[in-house]
Amino acid sequence: MSTPAEKPAPQRTRRTIIVERLWASTILLYTIVATFVVWKALSKYGVNPIIFFVIDAITSWTYGIATARLTMAVIQRRWKAVRKWAWASAISFVTPQIYILVAAHHAPRDVYLIVIAVISFMILLAFVSLLVQIRKSKRNATRQ
Repeated sequence: MSTPAEKPAPQRTRRTIIVERLWASTILLYTIVATFVVWKALSKYGVNPIIFFVIDAITSWTYGIATARLTMAVIQRRWKAVRKWAWASAISFVTPQIYILVAAHHAPRDVYLIVIAVISFMILLAFVSLLVQIRKSKRNATRQ
């Protein structure tokens, strides 16, 4: 039994491109806040806030674009694209947190638990946000 061919990606509109860039820019702003927290809370354990900022800034842009495209791919039921953008989102999301876990030396156990809790919470938040965007998009599509 053959599987149906993947739906071709629709042409990205100017509006879609603007939304992707705004979303990625918003995530970059979060990077500044996260770097401040890393500097204040984790620099004493060997986490270099400048290295964290560089890693997070690079991956934040990728994360923003990937999550925006992931949302659109789910809405359009392009499952091959969903897998691609889900992987890109996941990798770009966890990379800065992995740096923290690897770079922290002699940190109390609670620091590791907090970092893991933050990672878990952010994954949950990203998943819920994706679901909300999909539902909102489907509602808007049925109104048109």
